[in-house]
Amino acid sequence: MKMKVRKNWLVLIVFSLIIIFLPGCWSHRELHEIGIASGIGFDLNEEGKIALSVQIITPSPFSKQTERGDRKPVRVLTSEGETVFDAIRNIMAKSGDRVFYPHLQIIVLGEDLAKAGLKPVLDFLERDPEIRVLTWLTITEGKAEDIIRGRSREDDTPATHINRLIEDYRATSRVTPTSLLNYIDMSLKEGIEPIVGKVSYFEEKGEPTFFMEEAGVFKGDRLVGWLDAHENRGYLWVANKVQSGIVVAQLKNQDQEKKKNISSNSSNDFEDLISFEILRSKSKIKPQLNGDELSFLIQLDVVANIGERMDNESAAGKEFIKEMEELLRLSVEKEVLDTLKKAQKEFNSDIFGLGLTAQRKYPEYWQEHKEEWDEIFPELEVELKVKTKINAPGMIL
Repeated sequence: MKMKVRKNWLVLIVFSLIIIFLPGCWSHRELHEIGIASGIGFDLNEEGKIALSVQIITPSPFSKQTERGDRKPVRVLTSEGETVFDAIRNIMAKSGDRVFYPHLQIIVLGEDLAKAGLKPVLDFLERDPEIRVLTWLTITEGKAEDIIRGRSREDDTPATHINRLIEDYRATSRVTPTSLLNYIDMSLKEGIEPIVGKVSYFEEKGEPTFFMEEAGVFKGDRLVGWLDAHENRGYLWVANKVQSGIVVAQLKNQDQEKKKNISSNSSNDFEDLISFEILRSKSKIKPQLNGDELSFLIQLDVVANIGERMDNESAAGKEFIKEMEELLRLSVEKEVLDTLKKAQKEFNSDIFGLGLTAQRKYPEYWQEHKEEWDEIFPELEVELKVKTKINAPGMIL
């Protein structure tokens, strides 16, 4: 009998402890008190403080729709702080909302902050457990807040719109896709410098537009310059990130003009133009060491289809295919060489990772010369060999 009573008391005590330590509802928040961050921007203000802007989706069924249509309810919270963590806490103090970051889609870096150095921001982003390292990292020429405050003409948030532009890069091969993890990886390795896709925002005739075909070039954690759309794809060719897209080239005066690659909106004579549809490409960087002289060979293989021809000439025969392969070769070659020249002579930033490939193949050379890489890289001899193949007109392999 005593054992039974003792057992009952023990059960009662255990259940009492369970009830005491069960989480209650005193720390709960209502749905309208929660803010889901879809985009975050980092700027440097005039006082040298961190300026934070966060694009918030409010998951409340009672939120009023915006005046511009049936978009999801979006608002932007801003704050400043001595550090990133301080600015994050100030967001909560100003708004009273609990902001959740696990669903963050884009991180936007402002130009002034990027030029001053990203180390404080990266330190926070790496440490914060709520921010996924696969979140897309972008940069803008100007203030990140302008991008975060931008509006989308699509039925989604601006952050979602930008995220879609990056996710669809394989279809155009014009966007440099850089995740937070990519940037951290490049910044930690020797012999390669980071590059980040650039996002721009403008309104034309009242229509909002986000644009991503350019890139920001870094040296260490500091922004040193920009690549335009032409130069950005020059980088993408070598980085093995061109798997599709269109190359528009000029047909007339091929010898005089050296068959330069041109943009479709840079000429009014449409009969001069031909469009190549890129089917696939592959690049390889080969370091070559002769004594103590280091050089590089970049091999690039491109397979394409003739997507469109604006003149009335017949497009058939082996000779025609050969001419088109040469035209495409020169177009791709120009994009790569223009980018290489800018990286070496203007930025002195090894975005191609030439030093990284040298380190892997010639570790002893690298250990001896890595401290001098800033002097070696701008003077490196780099040979480029582009091999092109045009499939028969209308045939896609």
